[in-house]
Amino acid sequence: MGAKALVVAGYGLNCEEETALAFEHVGLDAHIRHVNDLAENPGELKDTQVLCIPGGFSYGDDTGSGNAFAQKMRLTLGDHLKEFVEQDTLTIGICNGCQIVANLGLVPALDSKYGERMVAVTHNLTARYQCRWVDIAVQDTQSPWLSGIDRLHIPVAHGEGRFMMGNDTLKTLQDVKQIALRYIKPDGAKAGGEYPYNPNGSTDDIAGITDPSGRVLTLMPHPERGMFTWQRDDYARLKDSARRERQQLPERADGLALFENAATYFEVSKKKIA
Repeated sequence: MGAKALVVAGYGLNCEEETALAFEHVGLDAHIRHVNDLAENPGELKDTQVLCIPGGFSYGDDTGSGNAFAQKMRLTLGDHLKEFVEQDTLTIGICNGCQIVANLGLVPALDSKYGERMVAVTHNLTARYQCRWVDIAVQDTQSPWLSGIDRLHIPVAHGEGRFMMGNDTLKTLQDVKQIALRYIKPDGAKAGGEYPYNPNGSTDDIAGITDPSGRVLTLMPHPERGMFTWQRDDYARLKDSARRERQQLPERADGLALFENAATYFEVSKKKIA
């Protein structure tokens, strides 16, 4: 097997199975760990290369999305997480995991200040849960998670997905190129805050940000729910078009690329070491 990917579970996180499947599909050795088990054995992080906090509704979002779970991880694993992300590892937070990683201060960690919360991920401007497919553009980023990707068509499913921050923080994120993903319109134009292209009213159309290294990525859309063509919202149209043109419809869809990049990152690292 390839590098080891650890997918955190527990207390309402509910996307661990499909996210682990995504890592396994690209050849990584995926393991699901309840956060309590990881807290009892934090040494497992030492032989882990990829850490993922997946989507869900931890603690029912009762104290704000991701807040309680982040506090639990901070109190039981804080130093271990900081040590993990400072090494040559990859970390990703998806949806609820995005909120958790942001609350933990693992992104944006400006000036490498890991553990300091600098952004909030809060209630959608619609005041409604949004479950829809969106288009997002990869920005000028050094994140290995997004290498070679220009844009993605994948779904969102959240009630609190709006990135918010102070003007100074926003300006810094723009300057240091830590805004990794932005919502766009289907034709590639900027969403400009317009609903439903920007589904939550996120500041500057932000869909995902990184830490300074780019190795920690947090995003609200779900790549694991858009890995295969048959998952897409426009699958019937694509299938019909391919049949008429006598073409083979590819199985692979946009979301798979992030997981492929994680596998490639460690394959390249192995070659460098060898």
